[in-house]
Amino acid sequence: MKIAVVIPAYNAHDTLGRVLSEIPQSLHAGVIVVDDGSTPPLEAPGFTVLRHEQNRGYGAAQKTGYRAALDAGAERILLLHGDGQYATEDVLALSVPLAACDVAIGSRFLNMASNQIPGWRRWGNRTLTFLANLRYGSDVSELHSGARAFRAETLNSIDFERFSDNYIFDHQMLSTLLDRKATIGERRVRCAYDETVQSIAVGPSIKYALGVIRTIVRPPPLP
Repeated sequence: MKIAVVIPAYNAHDTLGRVLSEIPQSLHAGVIVVDDGSTPPLEAPGFTVLRHEQNRGYGAAQKTGYRAALDAGAERILLLHGDGQYATEDVLALSVPLAACDVAIGSRFLNMASNQIPGWRRWGNRTLTFLANLRYGSDVSELHSGARAFRAETLNSIDFERFSDNYIFDHQMLSTLLDRKATIGERRVRCAYDETVQSIAVGPSIKYALGVIRTIVRPPPLP
């Protein structure tokens, strides 16, 4: 398996089938759907499905998927959301920049349609990304996109199991890698904001932002 596509999904009964249908046949063997306690359980005939009996969180679903991909011998691991928020074609294209970098991020701010992002979310994203770039000396347009890809050796270099099971997992991963001077590539990614997209609410968003700031000030310690 050269490429693994990890798909965390929670109650994505209306969208998962469409997302899977957009993945080329050549990549089907590497698709790993992580059903994070959906009710009823998600079905994906022809694909590997790993199920959490209870909802454990977005970060926990990624951990399960990444570990399975690494154990299967994948060389490049892509993260694709089961609710279809990020364009499947754009996420799969993140495997290309991994030829020259450790991590690839799908940036909504390289896309002319970035103004479709809700204003308060766009402002918060920009501010938190600016602070992280200032802290780590990096120059990335977006650090809070859920469209991302990793080389296997990059994932193996960090103990991601010790990070949060919730949304802050994403930033703990990137802050640790930035602290280690990992190389990050970017490509544009299209995204959708409609009733089918599972988006973090305002209250948890504030908690997430505070967690990001705490992580920027004090990154997770190196093992």
